[in-house]
Amino acid sequence: MSIPKKFLLSLCSLLLFSQTAWAQEIIPIERAVEIALLNNPEFRISRSEVDISKSLLTQAKAPLYPQLKGKVVVPFVGRESGFYVDQMIWDFGKTRARVRAREHHLESAEHSLTGSKTMLVRDTHIAYYQALSEKNRLQEAATETQRREWLLEKTEELFAVGKRSAQQLSQAGIDLQQAKLELVSRENSYELAMLNLRHLMNDPSLEQFDIRENLFYEKVNETRENLVGLAFSQNPDIKSLLADRGGIKASLAENRGKFLPSIFGRAAYRFEGEGAETPAFIAGVGIRIPIFEGFSRFGQMAQSRAELVRNDAQTELLRNRIILSVGELYLQLKHLEKRIGIFADSESISEKNLRLVKERYEARSASKIELAEAQALYEEAVADYKNSIYDYKIVRLRLLSLCGKEIP
Repeated sequence: MSIPKKFLLSLCSLLLFSQTAWAQEIIPIERAVEIALLNNPEFRISRSEVDISKSLLTQAKAPLYPQLKGKVVVPFVGRESGFYVDQMIWDFGKTRARVRAREHHLESAEHSLTGSKTMLVRDTHIAYYQALSEKNRLQEAATETQRREWLLEKTEELFAVGKRSAQQLSQAGIDLQQAKLELVSRENSYELAMLNLRHLMNDPSLEQFDIRENLFYEKVNETRENLVGLAFSQNPDIKSLLADRGGIKASLAENRGKFLPSIFGRAAYRFEGEGAETPAFIAGVGIRIPIFEGFSRFGQMAQSRAELVRNDAQTELLRNRIILSVGELYLQLKHLEKRIGIFADSESISEKNLRLVKERYEARSASKIELAEAQALYEEAVADYKNSIYDYKIVRLRLLSLCGKEIP
């Protein structure tokens, strides 16, 4: 004897389900990440921040070079027309400190860019795995609904010949409605997961696409202490804060220098004009002495000191959060490793049970209902095993990104 015809038809329809994957483009996870990196606006913002910091660094270096300008007045009057060159000679380190501050800000922006890339890659991976997990749950719910429909039909047939009670028939109908509700819920969850993935990829030209199963995973073998140490040294946010600290200290040095004079040189070549009496070429050295600027320099000093205190507090707060987050994620991974092992055993046991029930069914010692139940248990075990792997991969990605590791 064979498996019930309606149940086979249900399984066939389930294969055609899954968004008619055979007719859709399948986008693997690597391609999804490439699309996200190319189109995501938040990542473009981070790249722009680096370019802005480079421009500010170039501007900060400008006083180190000669400043050349020209002036022409027509008609010539005296010596008003000519070329002029100014060169800062010594400002007691103010310009050098400003350059160092901009260099640190550029370094901070580069660390932020690295962090943004890591976060985007991580979030795209997570969204992809969540979509796969919801797809598995949706397929499981669809199979269960089809099975409940078939069981209701069988119960109606048995009720008609007096082999099932009215209560059993009513319960079969209730079970079907509950399965339908679960199917609707899973459809919504899957659509939301795909919407989130498309949002991260941010490519309006994408048609409907399917996603590819990916059950390969690597275990995290480092100890919790090693992971915390790695996060302290490699986390992009910590690196960015430390670079900002260097920039604040350089700005503080620059603000101190604003109380000191600046020495500069000036040279000029002036055209002969009507009434010219002075030499065509002149050169000299001058000094600028700050006297009073409305206490602005004191305010700048106070601001830099306050920013330094804030940066230290932010760094300490981030370190404390990292210790907590690494500990939580590490414990979750260990828990999920055990779940994967348990679900793997459950899948093996349910597969063996299904095989035995099939043999009994072919020998006419098991009913169609028993076979359907065994098939459902096996499919549920397979879905649980797959989803436990995706849960592990998601937590692992969060841990890797927190520790500043590159996500392949």
